[in-house]
Amino acid sequence: MRAAVLAERELEYIDAARVRTESTAYIMVREVLPNIRAVVLVEFVVRLAYAVFAIATLSFIGIGVQPPTPDWGRQIFEHYSLLGPGLLGVWAVGFPVAAIATLVVGISLIVDGLTDVLDRAQ
Repeated sequence: MRAAVLAERELEYIDAARVRTESTAYIMVREVLPNIRAVVLVEFVVRLAYAVFAIATLSFIGIGVQPPTPDWGRQIFEHYSLLGPGLLGVWAVGFPVAAIATLVVGISLIVDGLTDVLDRAQ
């Protein structure tokens, strides 16, 4: 995001806003932020996905959310020993894994749709 702001800062419309004696806050909110919105949304999705995976991983190895609080990583850990020739372990582990993947992909699709809507509104 910093690189995007620094790149926008060098463009002529920012110089024009400075010549108009606009405040720095105005320039950031009204001039720069709308032009880097896509970068901000992508960064949000990437960091949120990383946070979901990090929490699930920490819970899986036992240093995350502690019982009795429900957590997908903890559920995977508790049922990991059931994996084997039967389908019980596949279902018990597969559902939390699918929930994590669905959450991350769903948030990504929502933000992608939001970006499309905001781009059409301009």
